Amino acid sequence: MVVQSWYNIYQMVLMGIILCTIWFPKRRQSTPFRWDGAIVFISIFLSLADFAYLYALSLPGAMISVVSMVRRGSVIVSFITAVLFFRERNVKAKAIDLLLVLLGMICLYIGSH
Repeated sequence: MVVQSWYNIYQMVLMGIILCTIWFPKRRQSTPFRWDGAIVFISIFLSLADFAYLYALSLPGAMISVVSMVRRGSVIVSFITAVLFFRERNVKAKAIDLLLVLLGMICLYIGSH
């Protein structure tokens, strides 16, 4: 949990630096900020997912290859959700990326046996 906390702090500092140096000076010409409550929920759920992942790895007998496959497998849910509910436009490009992730998962599975 300490590692998770420090990672969140470092991530916040790095994103703050990027925000102040790259986005903020040109925000009017590029993309104006629009607040959405989903920003908070995304942050919370990403932190919870990382916490669950690190907790699973801390359990005795946890196999990193299996835990990693489960974690990487979540991209399938994200992809399907984006296509069905959010009308994703770049389906072909992201499907290729998804296939590469699945290929990596297959290699992890084969390597663990």
